[in-house]
Amino acid sequence: MPIHGYLTPGAAFDPDEIEVLSEAFKEACRALRIDGDVRGRDIVAERIIALCRAGPIDAKVLSERVIREFSTSDRG
Repeated sequence: MPIHGYLTPGAAFDPDEIEVLSEAFKEACRALRIDGDVRGRDIVAERIIALCRAGPIDAKVLSERVIREFSTSDRG
């Protein structure tokens, strides 16, 4: 499940970073069971891209952070 479609033209990510973003996106969507939920995927992609711009570029860290955010928001 690639994240390419969510990146704006001219996004400042190199190919290796895009691969990390895609892996984080795929893992978060799988863990949250939102593969068929277009709006859910949109939100996950937006969060992963935003987090990547603000911090470390690590697929595990990014996906775990988004999963945690979703889990917390489901309770509230």
